[in-house]
Amino acid sequence: MFNKKMQYVIKSVPTDDKQALEDLLNEMSDEGWDLYTMHEVETETSYDFNCIFMREKQEEDTTDLDDIVNITSFKYRMEKMLAAPSSPYASCKEIQLKISNQKERIKKIKSQLESDNLSPDEKNQLNNQMSDELKQLDSLKQALVNEISPETMYSEIKEEKFVINLSEEILDVISMEENDNLLAETVKVRQELTETLGYVIPHIHFHNSDELMQNEFNIKIHDIEVFRSVVFPEFLAFYKDDLKGYKLTDDDYQLIDEITGKKLVWIQKDKVKDFWIKGMSPAEYIGEAIKYIAVREVSDIMDYNDINKYVEKVIETNSFLVDNIIPDFITASDLKYLLTCLIRERVSVKNIVYIFEKINDYANEPTKEDLLDKVRLALSKHIVKDLAENNELKVIEFSDETLDKIYSFFKEDEDEAIVRIEADQVQEIVDKIAKFAKSKKITNPVLVVPMDIRHMVFVILAEFVRNITVLAHEELVSDYNIKFVGKV
Repeated sequence: MFNKKMQYVIKSVPTDDKQALEDLLNEMSDEGWDLYTMHEVETETSYDFNCIFMREKQEEDTTDLDDIVNITSFKYRMEKMLAAPSSPYASCKEIQLKISNQKERIKKIKSQLESDNLSPDEKNQLNNQMSDELKQLDSLKQALVNEISPETMYSEIKEEKFVINLSEEILDVISMEENDNLLAETVKVRQELTETLGYVIPHIHFHNSDELMQNEFNIKIHDIEVFRSVVFPEFLAFYKDDLKGYKLTDDDYQLIDEITGKKLVWIQKDKVKDFWIKGMSPAEYIGEAIKYIAVREVSDIMDYNDINKYVEKVIETNSFLVDNIIPDFITASDLKYLLTCLIRERVSVKNIVYIFEKINDYANEPTKEDLLDKVRLALSKHIVKDLAENNELKVIEFSDETLDKIYSFFKEDEDEAIVRIEADQVQEIVDKIAKFAKSKKITNPVLVVPMDIRHMVFVILAEFVRNITVLAHEELVSDYNIKFVGKV
């Protein structure tokens, strides 16, 4: 696996310390080291980046690397970390072969002991050897027992939650180049989501994939692909609408941005030195994709361990809130539903204690949907504040005709309301919104609807209209100038 003409070193830095990572990458680059591989690993208290560097062996190496562990002492660990794990079946067969060989060695020693020509010293030596070989045989038998144990199978029941696969051509996005580093961008995205939404995304695994097309990358959540796009090394990305006066050339790449739905143009770096706007590097674009997917797929990404961390934060401040509502008034499942719904609609849960206070106030609401509505109302000032520009919020309404059509989707059952809607009916509404938003040059439409259908409308439209926000009329607080720009 390792080239004998190369030397390797390993270094770890916390994933949440962007400056430390940049300093390390720059320092190693200055000393002539290339990044061999990097893995995000979980420690007892946090997450670290394990960075393995390599370079050609130096005849006289005067580099001061006292704080970096040499590969010599970590070779086995690194081989194990980078090598593909063997299957339980292969391990079982390997141990069985070792047992068979061990038995042959014992048989041979036993045969030697049966000889009448042995001196007392030789006989004693063979007995000691026999004892050692028998101990090794017992160890191998125990290893086989452990390997075939069902507990071993349980250890295999795990998966990587959040994975980014990169094609060979774009592996350099995990590089030491300043301002163009996917690992640093990951730290940046995690920090941004924490500060804006109170949402800490889990650690991310980066893999090279030969199943992707040239310059492609994809994102998988629980091994299901949820996003795929392309980036171009040595290019910068710009939204076409922002490139006023720029004439596209045959060297440029134009495509539809899978994040925003807008036209995206990739232009060679050496052509944009005098541009009036800043473009996105490949690493920055992948970072935006991470942020987009982390929010859109939050219900699949956030697990009950994450929910428990929010609960623990509340306990630190006011344990009464937790003791009073969990599990008598709200279950862990309901709490997960509530928090993921808020985050999915980009409502911050950073003030988690206040949210728990509101949950406590409205814990007697008959359904989790009703509880969500009440909590959103309590947070309405924060919601509108994040949406308003210059103290003004432009909103779109449904026409009476569209509202009647949506209400017709509801079919009352004895136990619950069932929503039945055809794809062409949804597409008709989506087309109306898209056409109106384009005519008014609205990038992120804000739709206002009655409270009783607000969440359902968002769930339906969010699959088709990127960056849409759906508010209830009751959430429009008077602190801001609400401007109704039209109906669809």
